[in-house]
Amino acid sequence: MISYTEAIKILRRQKKLPSVTRSINDALGYTAAQNMTSTVSVPSFSNSAMDGFAVQSNILANISRESPLTLPVNGSTVAGDMPTTGTGGAWEIMTGAPLPTGYDAVVKIEDVHIENQEAQGRPTEITLTQTAHIKSNIRYAGEDFERGDVIIREGETVTSFHIMALRAIGQKEIKVIAKPKVAVLSTGKELVDDPDLPLAPGQIRNANSPYLLAALEELSVPTHYCGIISDNTEVFAQEIQKALPHNDIIISTGAVSMGKHDFIPNSLIELGAEIMFHKVAIRPGKPVLFAKFPNGTHYFGLPGNPSSTAVGFRFFVTPLLQHLQGLKKEHPMVVPLMEESSKKEGFRFFRKAHLSLSTEKKFQLKILQGQESFKISPLLESNCWAVLAENQNDFTVGEEVDIYPLIPNKWNFGIGN
Repeated sequence: MISYTEAIKILRRQKKLPSVTRSINDALGYTAAQNMTSTVSVPSFSNSAMDGFAVQSNILANISRESPLTLPVNGSTVAGDMPTTGTGGAWEIMTGAPLPTGYDAVVKIEDVHIENQEAQGRPTEITLTQTAHIKSNIRYAGEDFERGDVIIREGETVTSFHIMALRAIGQKEIKVIAKPKVAVLSTGKELVDDPDLPLAPGQIRNANSPYLLAALEELSVPTHYCGIISDNTEVFAQEIQKALPHNDIIISTGAVSMGKHDFIPNSLIELGAEIMFHKVAIRPGKPVLFAKFPNGTHYFGLPGNPSSTAVGFRFFVTPLLQHLQGLKKEHPMVVPLMEESSKKEGFRFFRKAHLSLSTEKKFQLKILQGQESFKISPLLESNCWAVLAENQNDFTVGEEVDIYPLIPNKWNFGIGN
């Protein structure tokens, strides 16, 4: 048995996935494989931020309601028009239209009085009663991005905002780390997948595989479900051999402890896999297994109790997924306990917990009842995992502990209790 820290070190020594080139439109959720910088200025030309009139700010310096200024309107520009040169006076301009040279401010249309206009409705003369500062209501070239600005850095996850920025600079493709492909299977003749089938005595519904498939989908990881293997080593070997060429990770639940029918460790060895670790000093989920096949496919054998499966996925599978994709190491929040807690020394405990904000907007962490590994119901009340360190067994009120969100980087807590 090894420590959790030693297990994570083994996971982070695994070779990262290769980079691939994807269309910007199809890159959401991938990890950037390199810095991407802008080769253009955005906006590429100075333009109006408002519908109104372009003017020379210096000639409006001394006007007021008592001393208005009337100007001729010498032209009109709308979004999509070619840039032009102004000829003094005022210039009608629409939002997004190129600012004619010769003007340094735009007055909003609601701040002017139109004196005269052509039959087609174009103003020919306006009156102004308030000053306009230089640069007012103008978006200057390069004000958003300049050439050389970094749009996304290596190791960052591509978000919808990155896609907006990358398309704004005219980027077509991006080099990203490939997504890991994951296969999921369950073991145990007691399991039933079909919810329409009645349960025979001794049977239970398979909840772990649907959970894992959904959790992987939440992380935008491509998955394949291999079904239930009823403790049959030959069928297990056949399914693993079919999955190996097509997946970077295989995850199974059950059959990794010390029971008579816990066949997975020996079966993996017979299939040529190297057991990297089996049993970690944690609760729940101590029997967790990690192996690697000669072709590079990684294998996780997670214990079959639901909470053990959830801990195994969140604190073993997820760190490997992050590492393979070049993501930065996840760091916890540190918050004080609301109540005393105790555990067995020498083991790292992952406790179902609920984080909230008091009415004074102070963090409150409550470790929930129902920490038994077979219980699913407390997970519905949880919004985080509290991690109790190996080197102590008693934790006092106000003592700070590490916490992690249920889904990486997605905190969910409310005001009050």
